[in-house]
Amino acid sequence: MGTRWIFAAIGGYALALVLIALWPTPVDQSAGPWLNEFLAKLHRHGFPKWIGYRKVEFGANILFFLPLGLLAMWWTRRFRVTLILGVALSGLIELSQLLFLPNRYPSLWDILANSLGTLCGAVLFIAYLWFEERRMRRDFAST
Repeated sequence: MGTRWIFAAIGGYALALVLIALWPTPVDQSAGPWLNEFLAKLHRHGFPKWIGYRKVEFGANILFFLPLGLLAMWWTRRFRVTLILGVALSGLIELSQLLFLPNRYPSLWDILANSLGTLCGAVLFIAYLWFEERRMRRDFAST
């Protein structure tokens, strides 16, 4: 199998990213009313009121770009390149929405959230490498 799985993951993620980022209307448009109602129920039961629709959307953007950080770090092994890729790709998406998709709402907050997602993915990959190296050293020392 080798590295086939990573290229399949990159291809699948890239397809999802393009479809969601360049969809003519906001992809969360139909979920908005449901999510607001769900958050209102949570707030009535003690969930912090400061967590609203915009915070959830911000968090979703972070989660959506986390795989980019993981996959780019796996492929390049370069932290700086991964971060530049995340920021540049996010900026390109928002610029495309501004210029070509009148029903979409480009935002600097989206660029920030997407960049944070890329950063989190890159850091997770570095942590994985660190733990894997520790495990290998421990296994080597015990032989």
